[in-house]
Amino acid sequence: MKLFDFPEAQHFCMPLTAYQPGAGQSLSGFHQGLPKRTVLLQEGTTDFNVHRVSLLNAIERWILFGVADYRRSMDMFIPSNAPWAHVTLYYASFFGANAILGMFGGWLDHERMVDVAQGTPGTQTLRVSRRLHSPSGYRGGSHKIFWDNFYEGCNQAIAPWVPTELAAAIAPVNGDRTWQTTARNIVNYDMHGAYSGANFLSGNFNPKKLRLLAGELGQQREVTERMLKLAIYFAGVFKIHSYAYEGLGAGARAKVFRELVSKKAPQLVEQSEFRDLMFR
Repeated sequence: MKLFDFPEAQHFCMPLTAYQPGAGQSLSGFHQGLPKRTVLLQEGTTDFNVHRVSLLNAIERWILFGVADYRRSMDMFIPSNAPWAHVTLYYASFFGANAILGMFGGWLDHERMVDVAQGTPGTQTLRVSRRLHSPSGYRGGSHKIFWDNFYEGCNQAIAPWVPTELAAAIAPVNGDRTWQTTARNIVNYDMHGAYSGANFLSGNFNPKKLRLLAGELGQQREVTERMLKLAIYFAGVFKIHSYAYEGLGAGARAKVFRELVSKKAPQLVEQSEFRDLMFR
């Protein structure tokens, strides 16, 4: 996956001067509607502009949902929720990584990918591929292919501009490009793995010392924090602003963001069927 370099990404991420109704839409939906003959998106065309605005919207929303997932995961650090704490942290990291790729011109979904064909500001061109490609030859599993492209593209294009303290965000975890997906799958789909994670948390976690938690859950937390910090760093440097939170709140964008991610959850247990689900 070829990405923009830093100056090229600055040009691509130029903030919108005004809200553009209809310009931002579902990236997957937009690309599904493109004629099959469309293999390049060229700066100055309607297709390039719709893709760019939609991607800028998605970048801000990936950061929003990534930070919100990270926040909610902190409520799950009890043994019975340990697997889902891990899964939630995984998706927070995945959203952060999507935002980083997007700012540098990359995008993947489960059946297509977009990367950079020409980065020169004014004539930027994006390449549309209708099948996923794995630099390392991974087969099956779009998330494995996503992480393979993320680490490959970031280390080739953006490493020189990553702050030293966040450099680990673009380094494969334990030297394995698919570690995050593999660790998530173990606690999400294998009940032995899920129970092992719960058991580990039960015997090794002091709620007053979150940062001392070891194991794969502790490692995923650290990975997620670095990924989100890097996404937020670049979004700040590039001054990303695409009116992505329209309709979700009033006032300054930063205020809306803070309110959305820190909003207290409603107390719904008494209205639910929870009591009927308890063993007697």
